[in-house]
Amino acid sequence: MGLALAEGAFEPTAFAAAGLVAWTATVIGLAAGVVPRSRPPGPAIAAGLCLGCFAALVAVSMIWASDDGRAFEDVVRALAYLGVFVLVVVASRRGGARAWLAGLALGLVIVGAIALVARFVPGPFGDPDADIGATLPAALGRLTYPIGYWNGLAAAMATATVLLAWFGAHGAGPRARALAVGSLPLAILALWATDSRGGIIAALLAFVVLVWVGPGRARLVGCLGLGLAGGIALVAIAEGREELFDQPGTPLATDQGEVMLLLTVGVLLATGLARFALDRPLARLAVPRAAWRGVIALAAVATIVVLAASDPVQRWEEFKQPPQGTELTEGGSDLLRGGGSGRYQFWSAAADAFAEAPAAGIGSSDYGPYWLEHREVPLVATRAHSLLFETLAELGIAGVALILGFFGVAAVTGVRRCLTSDHIAELGAALAVLLVGFAVTAVDWTWDLPAVLVPTVVAAALLTGPATRAASGTETSGVFGTASSRRRFAGGVAVLLVAWASICASGLLLFADHTLEASRDKAAAGDLDGAIEAANDAIDLQPWAAEPRTQLALLYERGRDYPAAREAIAEAIARDSRDFELYLLAARFAFEDGDGAEAEANSARAAELNPLDAELRRSEQ
Repeated sequence: MGLALAEGAFEPTAFAAAGLVAWTATVIGLAAGVVPRSRPPGPAIAAGLCLGCFAALVAVSMIWASDDGRAFEDVVRALAYLGVFVLVVVASRRGGARAWLAGLALGLVIVGAIALVARFVPGPFGDPDADIGATLPAALGRLTYPIGYWNGLAAAMATATVLLAWFGAHGAGPRARALAVGSLPLAILALWATDSRGGIIAALLAFVVLVWVGPGRARLVGCLGLGLAGGIALVAIAEGREELFDQPGTPLATDQGEVMLLLTVGVLLATGLARFALDRPLARLAVPRAAWRGVIALAAVATIVVLAASDPVQRWEEFKQPPQGTELTEGGSDLLRGGGSGRYQFWSAAADAFAEAPAAGIGSSDYGPYWLEHREVPLVATRAHSLLFETLAELGIAGVALILGFFGVAAVTGVRRCLTSDHIAELGAALAVLLVGFAVTAVDWTWDLPAVLVPTVVAAALLTGPATRAASGTETSGVFGTASSRRRFAGGVAVLLVAWASICASGLLLFADHTLEASRDKAAAGDLDGAIEAANDAIDLQPWAAEPRTQLALLYERGRDYPAAREAIAEAIARDSRDFELYLLAARFAFEDGDGAEAEANSARAAELNPLDAELRRSEQ
């Protein structure tokens, strides 16, 4: 929940802080002897190595990446995910997955409640819809707060629906089960309000996994049916309040929001009470195995019919078409629309970048500049809207192999454990959460939103770690470093070394960003000397980054020291050689310093790096 309220933890300070907390907790736990609570299994070590080697590869790519500062941020983000993974593995007991899944479910329900209440009664939360409408007008109406991206919130709500359905069937006690099912309509309404096809599809796929793994398939379906009925009722009510969900912020939308809040609470209570009243009948509900085979066959036939009726060839052609205009939104409110919001173009550019450097890639965080330089349509993008395609472009074959290894080890281990006679019920929920995470990262940039991806990392840790292994009285526990195993001692030392490096990297990024922000604050307050001093401090902390030097150049320009500004921006360009905006700043400083030839050369270079920019084309003319 905290990550979600920090706008999905998209900013470096947020994910650096998250990584710092995760790794510090791990180190303290190891030092105090309270973790690992169970011996980490081999699959957990394998998945952790994949994620750790991925972070190392990102770090190595700083050698050839054009923007070392952004690449370093990517390193810290990957290390934060690794920290969460390691913490969950070492802090889990055998059979202890339920507590982790309950925590995820509770946090996600609170996020969904905040998202809806902020739309219904925006006062306590400011006016998030006005903010998104000002920066991205075509997204107005889509539920985005608090994560800040509608597809990211949709992924979180898809995970919430999966967990709530599972707890509705397998919760500890009638009240807990009723509470879970009673919360389902809230998550469904929030998912619908995001207008995200990817989130809905991911949820449907996850439910297939949930029912396939079981146990208690009939009970799962029954609970899902109750929650879905409440969700459909809320969606039907919302459809009659178009202003609230299409034009929030208007006076009529405000009136509709207050009524919608009351109706939502009423539907949630009714759904929860229905689940409580039906607890015993649902517990006795069972469907013969032969009937399940018939249901599966019928569902398969229905799926084929729907796919055929949807004209997949036409849908593919629609997907390939770039969106009209320059916004990276899907526009409209038709969930059956066929456009891809430019994804075909983004993925094609990523494939082209991979073809240029298949072994090592073009470097972490270099997709954005590559896209601007090579795009064929005037769409602005900094990411490929797919973790797999973006990793393929930036880190080559090795990067994709490590990402697939991380997800693959978790999925295969979970399936193998499901096939054992003593598998625990929580395996289905963890596999479903993992599927949601993989599905959304495959078609969007949710890897950069820890609030969305952390549940996936937790699920991977549960699937590979001891938490989804049947409890055993013979399991030995204790810290790494005991005399019983040199291998465990070596593993403990390795974890501590990685933890120390991660803490240092996270702290460095936090401190550098804080110092840079202090420079901006001092400049805004008119303290130019103090702002310059803080900018230099930020440079000392991150000498490889372009951003502090750009800040310094702007401060020198403000003080009319144009030669110093030109020198500082030249040093920034040396650290980020493919950012066209830096060349525009260099052109401006050269012009102000009376060097017309240098100004023209820098403007020309900016146009080369962003040839489809309309303003640059006009300036060239």
